[in-house]
Amino acid sequence: MNRKPPAFALIGFATALAGAAFAAANHSSDSAATSGNAILMQATPHDRLFSLTFNGSNGVAVGDGGMVMLSSDGGKNWTREKAPTDLALIDVASNGSRAIAVGQMGLILIRDGNGAWRKVESGTQQRLLQVDVNAHGVAYVTGAFGTLLKSTDGGETWASAAPEWAKIYDGGAGDDAVVRDEPTNWVVRVGDDDSVIIGGEYGQLIRSADGGGTWQTVFKHPSSQGAIAPTIFTMAIRKDGVGYAAGQSGFVATTTDSGLSWQELPAPASSNLFGVDSFADGEVVVVGQRVGMRSKDAGKTWAPIGGLDLNLNWYTAVAHSDQAAAGEVIGVGHSGRVIRLVP
Repeated sequence: MNRKPPAFALIGFATALAGAAFAAANHSSDSAATSGNAILMQATPHDRLFSLTFNGSNGVAVGDGGMVMLSSDGGKNWTREKAPTDLALIDVASNGSRAIAVGQMGLILIRDGNGAWRKVESGTQQRLLQVDVNAHGVAYVTGAFGTLLKSTDGGETWASAAPEWAKIYDGGAGDDAVVRDEPTNWVVRVGDDDSVIIGGEYGQLIRSADGGGTWQTVFKHPSSQGAIAPTIFTMAIRKDGVGYAAGQSGFVATTTDSGLSWQELPAPASSNLFGVDSFADGEVVVVGQRVGMRSKDAGKTWAPIGGLDLNLNWYTAVAHSDQAAAGEVIGVGHSGRVIRLVP
């Protein structure tokens, strides 16, 4: 079975569409102005942004070749800087005082306030796919082929927290049984109570309330026999406990209890979804591979997002600052592009 994580598939997809992305950017400027959506910044057709996070009004986006974009005004304006690496930075998280970025070949960079990025040892060469850190400095990183790292000092030091995966992921029985001992997990969320939720392959989300000592399955996709469950690529849970997970083939699920339980929602599209964000008034935004959709009723129904090129190219993340108007999100993706999407 081909276990290559979709990040590299996405990079190949991005390369193939680089020229089209640049043309689409120029073609879509007029429609962006009329719809209220806008391109805030764009680099070159060969640049790619993969992740975005806000803490208060401060935003950080990271991408290919050590590319970093920074905002201090809620995403209205952005400046570009270079991290001390030529590797791809795939995800970034911040607790307000410290930012942590992760990427290829086990790369972990940390940054305090407005200081310089510096590398710390991760203890692995595996591709690292997502990171989260809470106010107490408890951080987890998920990665390829069963990689799970934990830090209790804000990312200064890391240790493997990988459990016995095969005991958690049911591989079936009989002739159809498979050994699921190296799941590639794409999503992680660390709660204020130091609990953690992770997930990715096999359409499964698991949670630990005791620092990774034990794990409970909180969602498992009810795939039919012989079918492959959709991979979960993105997850965002608000402070009020409402959240969404999204992924392969338009998969979307929601939680109202901080991830203790989940309910699958109608798929807004058949495309892969890479980013999700939501608001307390029921606005939900998803973006992905040639798709951008918005819901105004907490994911019950969806409508395409007009303007720009969301149906032609790919975007990987959406998020909003504490200054954002209701339903207004910032997105990142192809061509090093930063966009604004409004209701």
